[in-house]
Amino acid sequence: MLAVLLAMTAQIRAVYDQGEASLWVRYGPLKLQLYPPKPPQTEDSEASPKKKKPRKPKKQKNAEDKPEKGKLSISAEQILYALETLPPILGRALGRTRRSIRVRPLKLHLLIAGGDPAGTALLYGRAQAALAAGMPVLRRAVRIGEEDIRLFLDFQRTRPDCIADVGVSIRCWDAARIAVCAGGSLVKWFLRFRKLAPPPETKRAAEEKQGSGAA
Repeated sequence: MLAVLLAMTAQIRAVYDQGEASLWVRYGPLKLQLYPPKPPQTEDSEASPKKKKPRKPKKQKNAEDKPEKGKLSISAEQILYALETLPPILGRALGRTRRSIRVRPLKLHLLIAGGDPAGTALLYGRAQAALAAGMPVLRRAVRIGEEDIRLFLDFQRTRPDCIADVGVSIRCWDAARIAVCAGGSLVKWFLRFRKLAPPPETKRAAEEKQGSGAA
């Protein structure tokens, strides 16, 4: 029984777009939403269905707007750190799976932006070099379908952004092997990645900061 469960394939889907992130796992007939966590349902909510409130039209975001509270934001340091360090770690971890892992889709749109034009251009070049060096490593280790990776350069905006949609099909046995071989390295990588995250700042704090500067 255990051998059958380990031989089954799990499908993982991760999406990030405009600060909204979601993570799903499908294992056989089960489909679990890992992130964002669903709020616990009470007896009252189960007994009476909730009435859907009309959606308010979304305000157009200005290029200088800060990320709203409760949304995830990404920094230029995180983007560059992931492009330069994650492919070698994954390449070593996936080397023994014999291309049994399938990645489909692999969509990654990166917007490189910043307040310093010279630094932004340098970051764009380093990101291109990291992709050119890292993607061949991943292509040798896994099978990739529907690959769509793009880099954009913007000197007008002050904050970078990204859109990602990644689906992975992997057998539980291979996942366990990767966890044993590279679990420690991946945990250290993730902790370092979180440290590079920009500090949370609400729009109100940004407005107060601008007001104090004007005064």
